[in-house]
Amino acid sequence: MKYLPAASLAVFTAIFLAMAYGYPSQARAFPVAVAWVTLVLVTLDIVSRTETKAGAAVLSRLNPGTAAPDPRPLGGQFGAAAWLAVFALTLVLIGILYTVPLYVFASLRFRGSRSWSTCLWIAALVTGGIWLLFAIVLRLELYPGYFFESR
Repeated sequence: MKYLPAASLAVFTAIFLAMAYGYPSQARAFPVAVAWVTLVLVTLDIVSRTETKAGAAVLSRLNPGTAAPDPRPLGGQFGAAAWLAVFALTLVLIGILYTVPLYVFASLRFRGSRSWSTCLWIAALVTGGIWLLFAIVLRLELYPGYFFESR
């Protein structure tokens, strides 16, 4: 039963990947890349659920929070969900290129307690990477947000 969510996602992703290879070459570039990355991550998830040396190694390396003696209280979980809800709302309202640096900066500063300068350079680096990948390499227009879209 503990493998069911990951196995279901693997099956769904494999079907998605097979369908994506049917798209024209330019249209399939991003869906195929996402599907392959998802399959790698699902494989790691399945391995981490096994009670083997490999599973324990993957779990301790990629999810060190599982070694914590006590899980976050329920209020902390709601707080994390609220951060994601605000992120999704700001994506819709002000778009990707404004939301991503704000979210990265705020989450590093206020959830991760990092220094102001660290938050600033990481947010700038992530934003530059997103812009470079989507606008330059893939030549895709990023969603500008409800407030900034031309009507």
